[in-house]
Amino acid sequence: MMALDFHKAATNEYLFGLNDKKLASLEVIFTLFKNWSGTYIDPYKDTKLTVENQKMIIKIIDTYINKTDLNVNKQQTIDVLEFRALMSFFSNKEVALKILGD
Repeated sequence: MMALDFHKAATNEYLFGLNDKKLASLEVIFTLFKNWSGTYIDPYKDTKLTVENQKMIIKIIDTYINKTDLNVNKQQTIDVLEFRALMSFFSNKEVALKILGD
């Protein structure tokens, strides 16, 4: 089972996790993020997400939401919007994140 754990980069404090189902929902967003930023969110490696990265992910999600029929996959829509809320919360607090892969 793949999962990603998100920690505060400065202190390593655990903040939240994504299980494999949520990860699958967000794969399209992570792929777009890789195309835009060159940063690959790898489930097997550690990745740092700066505040700028988080704001980029929010923009990507907003663009995705505007172009996508959100009723096709309601669970994916919920997962994407929840992740957007988390990115918004931490970027507004200027908290850099570290993602720990399996």
